[in-house]
Amino acid sequence: MKIIIVGASFAGMSAALECHQLYPDADILLIDKEEEVGYFPNVLNWQLKGEMKTAAEAQSGLVNQIKQTTIDFRLGAELVQLDAEDQSIIIRQAKTRTTEVYDALILAMGARQVWDFPDKGLGERILSSKYFSDAQESWRKIEKAQSVIIIGGGQIGLESVEALSQLPLSVTLFEAETSPLAKYVDEELMLDIEAELRRRHVKLHVGETVETICLTEDGSKVRVETLKGQYEADYLLLATNFQPNTDLVSDVLDCNPDQTIQVDEYLQTSQPHIFAIGDLIQLPFAFFGQAYLPLINHAILTGRLVAYNLVSPKRPLKEVQRIVSSHLFGYNMTSVGLTERQAQLWTDVDSVLIKAPYSQWETEELTFKLIVQRSDGRLLGGQLLSTSRHIQQMNTLALAISNGMTAQDMVEQSWLCLPRYTNLVPIVIEACQRYLHQKEEVSHAD
Repeated sequence: MKIIIVGASFAGMSAALECHQLYPDADILLIDKEEEVGYFPNVLNWQLKGEMKTAAEAQSGLVNQIKQTTIDFRLGAELVQLDAEDQSIIIRQAKTRTTEVYDALILAMGARQVWDFPDKGLGERILSSKYFSDAQESWRKIEKAQSVIIIGGGQIGLESVEALSQLPLSVTLFEAETSPLAKYVDEELMLDIEAELRRRHVKLHVGETVETICLTEDGSKVRVETLKGQYEADYLLLATNFQPNTDLVSDVLDCNPDQTIQVDEYLQTSQPHIFAIGDLIQLPFAFFGQAYLPLINHAILTGRLVAYNLVSPKRPLKEVQRIVSSHLFGYNMTSVGLTERQAQLWTDVDSVLIKAPYSQWETEELTFKLIVQRSDGRLLGGQLLSTSRHIQQMNTLALAISNGMTAQDMVEQSWLCLPRYTNLVPIVIEACQRYLHQKEEVSHAD
């Protein structure tokens, strides 16, 4: 069997390794148009903060794992044509074109940031860390910069703000939502981080959408225009507008309006023997049906899963829980499932907020918010901001949400199903107990 994987992303590399385990006699070809692959998107921020000594520290261990196998690993090799009928692709490497025939084709080309720049010269004023080469070029630019504008106050944007604010730079952040991280964290949990942004003299513009990006008249700076004003800086960092790299296959495969590739529950596309994974597809997500969730953990999940379905459909893709975790300004932030604002779009909800100091957490700062469905107490989401790490507990909450557990289930069954997390579970359990107590008080009042 000949398996071809296009894109040595986290999804593509995971798929290659899983295929190598499941089909030891298969001929596996993994290609990517980049010469350097497997780097975490945070490589530029880690460099700016001095958290890495060599570039190798920012490269996933998946790369070395693949190099130790018999997988045909070709870098600098780009897909230029797909023929679904003949089950073949044309690859360009340097000036040479070759045709490869496949029994199974896995597409894992990832996503890119898309902005329509009318001025070609703007590229010199844009910072990027999507690829390793981009990160190194951006590093050289920042060394000479005095001011930077960041568009997008999500996870990437805030992590970039944290890194850049440690340098002698003027940093301005634009976020179209009413608070940073609005897709993952409700506003009340962002108060401490917003206070830290002010302390670091970051110019924060929330609820302000960027309308136009252009160069100044002399071309020495980039100008950002909103309905509220004009702003200039030496460089611009884009942390939003991610779009799947499907241009080359959109005329061959059925795609959604957001340009993601349509796949069934076994990750097969509209063409037989062609599969799509990672940032190319939507995933089943609670209440939303399908959602575009370009996260590394989802890329690895789909990469491993697709390997089992190449010969016959065996393992369907189940509903996923979004887990986002970052370390920002001394805080560990983790969000699981739906925010309260998102959940309110679909159902009536209640929430419980716990703030430290509280019992054994008196020595740390901690804010935890639990979101439940009002009708039955079903767990919908949770957000934790703390000065200590509680990621295991949030993984436990994600499992509980996936299993459809209620607050009552969590309190009654925690000692049975979660014994290994006894040192961490109390935050979630306490929130569930408070919710049940509040509900009981309301019932008695009625």
